[in-house]
Formats: sequence, C-alpha cells, structure tokens
Amino acid sequence: MRTPVLMIHGMCCTGQVWHGFRGFFEARGTRVFAPTLRPEFRTCLSGPSHAGLADLHVRDYVSDLVSEAARIQAETGLKPAVIGHSMGGRLAQVLAERDCVSAAAWISPALPAGCRDLTTHAFWLGMRIADTLRVAPAALKPRRLQMNVLAFNVLPAAQREAAYAAMVYESQPAFTGIAHLPLDVAKIRVPVLTVAASRDKLVPANAVRELAEKYAAIGGAFREYAEHGHWLYEEPGWQKPAAEIYAWLRAATRD
Repeated sequence: MRTPVLMIHGMCCTGQVWHGFRGFFEARGTRVFAPTLRPEFRTCLSGPSHAGLADLHVRDYVSDLVSEAARIQAETGLKPAVIGHSMGGRLAQVLAERDCVSAAAWISPALPAGCRDLTTHAFWLGMRIADTLRVAPAALKPRRLQMNVLAFNVLPAAQREAAYAAMVYESQPAFTGIAHLPLDVAKIRVPVLTVAASRDKLVPANAVRELAEKYAAIGGAFREYAEHGHWLYEEPGWQKPAAEIYAWLRAATRD
C-alpha cells in the first residue's frame, strides 16, 4: 500500500504499542508513522508525573495530530490514512471530520456522548464534575489491577507486566476532554471502519456497535472480533485483525 498510515495510541500509552501492527504494515511496503503524543510531558509510570500535564488539553493533541497529518502529506506527497485505538480512535474521528486523512479506522474508540450505556455515562459525568470542581488529580496513573481486569483480560499473564511497565502518565484535562469532543458524522467524506472487540471490558462492544450504526449512514464499514479484548494489537491472534484492517485500508485508498 503506497498510502502512508498514521497510527494514534490511546490514553496512558505511547506509539510503541503499535509495534506489531507497524511491523506488519511496513513488511508490506507501507510507511507508518506512530508518534507519541506530547512525550515531554507524558512520562513513564516509574517516575513522578510532569507538572505540565495540568495544562495539557485534548485540543493540544488534536492540534499536534492535524500538524502531523499535514507533515506526512508534505513529506510523502500523499494524504495519510489513520488508525486509532481507544482515545486515539476518537482523535482519528476528528482527523476524518477535518478532512486531514484519506481513510480512517478506529479500534475500540473512546465513545462520544450518544453511544454510552448508563454505567459509562455515569462515569464520565462524575469525571466532569470532579474536573469542574478541581478535585481531580492533574495526572492519571492506571492501577495494575484495573488494567488486568479491564484492558489486559485477554493478554497472556506473561505479557501483562511489560504492557503495564510501558504505560505513561496521562493528563486529567485531556482525559476528561476526550469524552466531550463533539461528533458530526455528516462532515466525514472519507471511507471509515469501526472495529469492536467482543471481550473488551473497557469500551464495550455493544456501544461500539451503536457508534458503527451512526457511521453506517455514510457508508461506514464494521468489524467485530470475538476473540479479542481492549489490547487487541498485542493479544494472541492480532495478525488477523491487522491483516483485515490493512486490506480494508488498501481497498479504501484504492492502493
């Protein structure tokens, strides 16, 4: 595939989480860009959080990614396709809305307000209240047990320690802000693919299906992987979704 691909990581992650997908795509001749958002502030969990996280907002991530997409296009001569996971999936939708990409796929994306169940809605409402009252910490640090239950539940136990150790602090304002980004599906004019994972406990598949229904109105495609959870790109058998997403992007960009 000649079209370059921009891969966007999720909350508390870095571009390194795409190492499997990146290698898969690059082995097929595709240029891949997998930046880490604001690495100067989002430090690893083994040290103290950076004070700058308090002033880091989701609009900063959006601005950075819009610039990155433009830079990739200037460097390669081609508008990139994008793949986003979790928070990165929501940011990928923003890039599609802004016509910064040629095609877009999102895996277990952070959900807009209209696609949440009662539990998820209550969680985000509580986070917003805490943020408004300024009682939420400036930096988020996931707990190992939470990750094992919600995100690593399909990941083999032997891989969980390394996955957790690779995580970074996240900005609380950015975390809250991602939940309140507006979504206007009608603005999107590029092919889109929504991907759900049936065993995902962090972004439930039923909610992702609801999001996919919104995109079906503009011809959006949908895939669901019964064997996978939230950490799809490192779980056993990740090569199957990687191959199918690659094939879909290749067809969508007519490469």
